[in-house]
Amino acid sequence: MKRNALRSGIVAVAIALSVIVGSGFALAQGAGSSPLDGGDEDTVITQTNVTLSEQEAIDIATAEASGTVEKVEFESEDDAPAYEVELVASNGSETGVTVHANDGTVLETESAEDDEDAAIAQTNVTLSEQEAIDTATAEASGTVKKVELESEDGTPAYEVELVASNGSETEVTVHANDGTVLETESAEDEEIEEDGEMEEDDEMEDNEFVASDTVSLSEQEAIDTATAEASGTVEEVELESEDGTPVYEVELVASGGSETEVAIHADDGTVLNTETEDE
Repeated sequence: MKRNALRSGIVAVAIALSVIVGSGFALAQGAGSSPLDGGDEDTVITQTNVTLSEQEAIDIATAEASGTVEKVEFESEDDAPAYEVELVASNGSETGVTVHANDGTVLETESAEDDEDAAIAQTNVTLSEQEAIDTATAEASGTVKKVELESEDGTPAYEVELVASNGSETEVTVHANDGTVLETESAEDEEIEEDGEMEEDDEMEDNEFVASDTVSLSEQEAIDTATAEASGTVEEVELESEDGTPVYEVELVASGGSETEVAIHADDGTVLNTETEDE
């Protein structure tokens, strides 16, 4: 009898323990995660937890940016439930619009054109690669080295790089829809442009500002020297350093409208140069 009672007590204790452990496990599962976990920056959540429907998010996105809906994702970004709507425009450029899934606020709009030259698919343009090559080789001579299809400032374009027999390179940019030649640029053009920029920089360095208290001649003395050299009303006086020499440049305008610039050494008063431009 005592033995049976003892067994009954042990069984009761075991059952009680299993109930407690089971309850604790259930509580742990319930507290472990929620639809908006936030553990990851972008956590997939269920649409039943938000106010906005997918269609409403699409309507907001297409009002924000033009294009056909390619994809819609429902995620949590920094604990905020959001729809990410991806749109593709007629020119092939892509735009992603992030819409708050409760209040409909547009959280972010990001387009592929944020990159200056974004690659696009040939299926989104009218012109084939071969047609672009034909247009480019009709514009400039050479063997095709490389062809790229990109979006430049929202315009789909083929960039065809040609190499001539003498080794010179030319890049022809062709509109990927209507076949218009948008630009033709050779390596020589780039060199000339770079040389021009360097010359401008050199001129800016050559013509540096000089303080009037560091030279012997006053501005008025420079004006007197200039008006003795050429007739006209003083329009402008500048004190600069040309090739290390301090110089007053006095600009005079005659009654007939012609302009004369007289360059005067800012220390000894010598007239260095007189240049007249007729109107």
